[in-house]
Amino acid sequence: MTGRGTIAVVRGSGVDGTVRAPPSKSLTQRAVACALIADGRTEIIDPSTSDDGRVAAMVARRMGARVRMDDGAWTVDPPPRPEAPKDVVDCGGSATSMRIFTAIAALADGATVLTGNSSLRRRPIGELLEALGGLGVHSFSTRHNGLPPVVVEGGGIRGGAVSIRGDVSSQYISALILACTRADSGTSIQVLKNFESADYVRMSLDVLREFGGIAGSDFVSGRFQIPGRQTLKGCRFFIEGDYSSSAFVIAAGALAGRASVAGLSTRTSQGDRRILEIIERMGGRVSVEGGTTTAIRNRLSGVEIDCSEVPDLVPVLGVLATQAEGVTLFRRVSRLRIKESNRVEGVVSMINRFGGRAKAEGDNIVVKGPSILKGTEIDPKGDHRIAMAAAVAGLVASGETVIRGAECVSKSYPGFFSDLKGLGADVEVIRG
Repeated sequence: MTGRGTIAVVRGSGVDGTVRAPPSKSLTQRAVACALIADGRTEIIDPSTSDDGRVAAMVARRMGARVRMDDGAWTVDPPPRPEAPKDVVDCGGSATSMRIFTAIAALADGATVLTGNSSLRRRPIGELLEALGGLGVHSFSTRHNGLPPVVVEGGGIRGGAVSIRGDVSSQYISALILACTRADSGTSIQVLKNFESADYVRMSLDVLREFGGIAGSDFVSGRFQIPGRQTLKGCRFFIEGDYSSSAFVIAAGALAGRASVAGLSTRTSQGDRRILEIIERMGGRVSVEGGTTTAIRNRLSGVEIDCSEVPDLVPVLGVLATQAEGVTLFRRVSRLRIKESNRVEGVVSMINRFGGRAKAEGDNIVVKGPSILKGTEIDPKGDHRIAMAAAVAGLVASGETVIRGAECVSKSYPGFFSDLKGLGADVEVIRG
């Protein structure tokens, strides 16, 4: 789905059918990053053509790789070492690309300037820059506020020992692990405080192993050991279906009929696979058979959910909670305030606009249900997950739900509205 100013209209309706899981943008971005610093050609099979996936390919090109983007496969031929781009690198709204390629830019011979859209320029990166400084890299925020734009002067990574908080963004840790495989000497990373979204670091380690890289990891102590001067090898890398995006289709089935998603791996490091467990705990009917995951409408009950490992699921889980009997308590949601939007505020506001009952209390969101939802107008403020969650809510709301700026779903799931319509939902997309 493309076009600025796109409006999606969702009317109360049921779903019944099967869709193919969209490819994981998180895996795509990590595969592109490893391909950039590997030796030899990499072929990425079934890459995510989302905005974030394409940003990663663009940045790799700007840093010297030859990237060919065919339908269903991308090929990446890397330079001998990452090159300093000739111009400013605009990462759009992709925080993952901003953070991972900031670390990789340290391996270039010259300076790299990375920026992004207004949303990305509000998302922190200071902890990563500080850690890079401890490894001999000179980098800084142009406004000296720990936010993009950033300048990385390059020249290589010395290696050494650094510590970094684990409760701001696990992307910092992934960025350091991947880039430090090319450091001059070994690197030790100690994660401090609460280590949140650790599964994304596991994902990075899984991708690294496919390229022949090694890194010692102890998730209990939060310590990682990365040998320097490694030679990653280009490979044929297959991208898994994405649980984070598929969660919206699964939730649609759990609320509005039956929905199946084909192509989700049961052996995965994706943390958002927990959507299945959470729906089951709420009383939902979920099954996995022959590579297809199915959710069927059933009576739901409120539960308590620790969101520190699944922050991206909160918007759609919030919608499920509006139809659950009793109270659903979402704990440890503070990091949602520094996502594409202030997602705590966005989720609470969205639910209440539909006539649900939600409030933020410190580090928690509380949703009381069940509620009778009424169609409304939603401005997701550029947040793809708020837009998709609102569409799911619209399926069980009376009347029409109008989602403005609906093109934002292309950040992760460009085919979302067409897939929803293919399941039988009453969806109309009006392109601007």
